[in-house]
Amino acid sequence: MLVPQQAVDEQARLAILASLGILDSPRIEEIDRITRMAARQFQAKAVVVSLIDAERQWFLSHTGIDINQSPRDTSFCGHTILESGPLVVRDARLDLRFHDNPLVTGAPHIVFYAGCALHSQQGVALGALCLIDDRTREWSEEDGQTLLDMTALVQSYIFHLENRQYTARVEDNLAKSEALFEQTFAHAAVGFSLVGLDWRWLRINPQVCNMLGYGEYQLRSCLLHDVTHPEDLYAENILIPRLLSGEINSFSVEKLLQRSNGSTLWVTLTASLVRNATGEAHHYIVVISDITERKNIEQTLYSLQGDLERRVAARTNELQVAMDQLHQEIAQRLNRERELTESKNRLRAITDNIPALICHVDANEEYIFVNHFHASWYGVAEDKVRGRQVKDLVGHETYQQIEPYIRQVLQGVAVSYDIELPGYSRNGKGGVLHTTLIPCDDSGHGYYGLSTDISEIKELQAQLEFEANHDSLTGLPNRRAFQQSLIYAARQQEKADKDIALLFLDIDNFKAYNDTYGHEFGDLILKFFGHTLRDNLRSQDVVARLAGDEFTVLLGHLVNTESDVSRICISLMNAFRSVEHVSGVPVSLSASIGVAVGRARQPLLPDTLMARADAAMYRAKQSGKGRYYLG
Repeated sequence: MLVPQQAVDEQARLAILASLGILDSPRIEEIDRITRMAARQFQAKAVVVSLIDAERQWFLSHTGIDINQSPRDTSFCGHTILESGPLVVRDARLDLRFHDNPLVTGAPHIVFYAGCALHSQQGVALGALCLIDDRTREWSEEDGQTLLDMTALVQSYIFHLENRQYTARVEDNLAKSEALFEQTFAHAAVGFSLVGLDWRWLRINPQVCNMLGYGEYQLRSCLLHDVTHPEDLYAENILIPRLLSGEINSFSVEKLLQRSNGSTLWVTLTASLVRNATGEAHHYIVVISDITERKNIEQTLYSLQGDLERRVAARTNELQVAMDQLHQEIAQRLNRERELTESKNRLRAITDNIPALICHVDANEEYIFVNHFHASWYGVAEDKVRGRQVKDLVGHETYQQIEPYIRQVLQGVAVSYDIELPGYSRNGKGGVLHTTLIPCDDSGHGYYGLSTDISEIKELQAQLEFEANHDSLTGLPNRRAFQQSLIYAARQQEKADKDIALLFLDIDNFKAYNDTYGHEFGDLILKFFGHTLRDNLRSQDVVARLAGDEFTVLLGHLVNTESDVSRICISLMNAFRSVEHVSGVPVSLSASIGVAVGRARQPLLPDTLMARADAAMYRAKQSGKGRYYLG
C-alpha cells in the first residue's frame, strides 16, 4: 500500500480548512443533494465529499456508507488532492498503490474509484468528491466531465464560505478604520474641521471649540471669517483661487482669530481641498494650530535681546561717568545678573515643556542653546549638543536640504520650510517637521529655530489625496485622476512631436455576469479586467476606471500611430479572449474599444477627445462587440 504524501502547500491547506470552520460541522443539505444526485447519475454504491485533515479524512457529505471519517494514510482522496486532474482507479485490486489497502481487502471492498479534487479560491486542494463501487466499471470522457461539473457545484459552496469570511473581515477592518478616524478627529491635539466652499463650518472637533471658546452649535451657524480678526480677513484670498484651480494642493497661513471673550490668538491655518467623484470642489479640510505661545516666545526672545543690549550700554556708560559709583554699580550688576538668571530659568522651563524643537545657533552654525525636546528628538544629551556644528548633528543628507534656508536666515531673512527627517530621529521613527528660522539681528549673528512635528497631518493629507484619486475596487486611477492626466497631456500636445491616443473600453455582456453570478462576481470581473489591462500595456500608459464597466487608456509616444494603436488593441483583445475562467467560473471575456487620436502639434480639447473615443466605442459595439474602432 502506498501512503499518500503531504502536498507542498500542506500548511496553507490546513490553515484554510481551520479558518472556514467546516470540519466536524453538521450536514449541509445543499451538498447532500449533490451527493445523492451523483449516486443516481453514476449508479455508484457510495459517493463521498471528503476534506483532508492532518491525520484523517472527514466526510462533509456521504451516501452509501455509514462512517463520518477514516484515517488519511489509507484514503484514496489523499492521493486525489495531489493530482492535477481527476483520479480514476478502474480496479484497485490490480493497482500497486491500493491492492493491499484495508479499504480494498476489507469493507467497503473498494474496486472502482473516481475522484476529483476540491479547491479553494487560491487554488489550494482541500478535499475531493469521489465515487466508490465494489465492482469494476467503464469510465468515459463524458463521465469525467460530469464529475468535474458536480465537483464545481460543491466547490462553489466552498467559495461561498470563503467570500463570506472575506466580507466579514473587510467589514471589520472598515469599522476599525472608521473608529480610528473618529478618534483621531475627536482627540487630535490641533483644531480639525471640515469647511464648505463658502467657508461655513460643517464639522468641528472639540479642540477648535476649546481654542475659540465657542460651542459647536455657535460655530456651525457662522463662517470662519466671522471669528477672524478684521486685519487678517483676506490673508488667504490670494491662495484660494490657486487651490480651486489645482495649481496647489494646500496652503498654510498665519493669522489672528478672535475668541468669544474678545481676546485674540495666533494660529497656523492649513487648508486642503477635497473634490467629489466627478472632480468638482466639494469642501475644505482645515487644520488650525495654536501658535500664540510661539509668537509670545519670539517676542520674548526679541525683548530679551534688546533689553540685554540696553543693560550693557547702561553699565558701560555708568563705568565711564564715575568710578566712585563702582561699589553701587557692582551691587546693581549682581542684582541684574540674578534677575537675568531667573529670566533664563523661566525661559528654559517654558521651552522645555513646549512640544516643539527650539534652538539658538550662532553665525558659525554652532548650537548655543537647545530645549529638551530638541535634544531628545536627535537622541543627544543637551550638554553634548552645545558647541556642535548643525551639519554634524542633523547629518550630511539633511544638511544639504536645509543649507539654503540657513544661508538666508544668516543674511537676516526669516524663512519657513517642511522637511522629512530619517529614522534616527524621534526615537528611530522619523517624521516631518515644519521649521521656522528667525535671524537674531540683521548682521548675520546667528538665528533662532522653532520646529513642530506635522507627521500625522501629512500622513492624513496623503491618505485623503490617494482615496480622492483612485478607484477603491480596482486600485486604478479614477475619473478625476484620469481627467487631470488628460488635461496635462492636452496642454503638452501643441508642442509635442508624437501623437497620443485615447482608448474607451466597455466590457461586453457585463450585465449578464452580474445577473447570473451576482455583484460579487461582477466585482471580480472588473478587478480581473483592470489587472489584465494594466499587465498588457506599457508602463508609461495611463489606465483608469471611469465608472461601472467603463475603462480608459491614454497612450503616448506613438511612432506609427495607426499601426501602434491597432497592435495594442489586438493585443488587448487577445489577452481578454485567452481568459477562460475567473475564480473557477467559465467566462468569455471581451471588450468593445473606441479609439480617438490626438495629433502632434495640434490644439486638443480633452472633452472633445473623450467624446470621440466614446462614440467610437459605440460604433465598435454596434459592429459586433469584441472589436475596436478607430474614430
